[in-house]
Amino acid sequence: MDTLQTWIVIGVPGLLVAVALFIGRSTKRAVAGFVVLAAVVLSFVLIPGSRLSAAAVGLLAVLLVGTGRGQTDAKHHEHHEHRERFTTTAG
Repeated sequence: MDTLQTWIVIGVPGLLVAVALFIGRSTKRAVAGFVVLAAVVLSFVLIPGSRLSAAAVGLLAVLLVGTGRGQTDAKHHEHHEHRERFTTTAG
């Protein structure tokens, strides 16, 4: 399997799954996204001639860690987690 086939079969679907897991602010999904990225990097390392691709995906993981993507912000709450008041028809 050459590099292009590896990207088509493993790289693109793996990156799409990882991006989908990073949407939102869930720590568990972010950890799962890092696991998917690690699996993609490992698959690129194991395929001969794909070391540059492994470095590119690994750089993406390093950038996500560097921006704090896997951490939660204690001050941030989703709209359904913390509400000051409820709006009802009764007022």
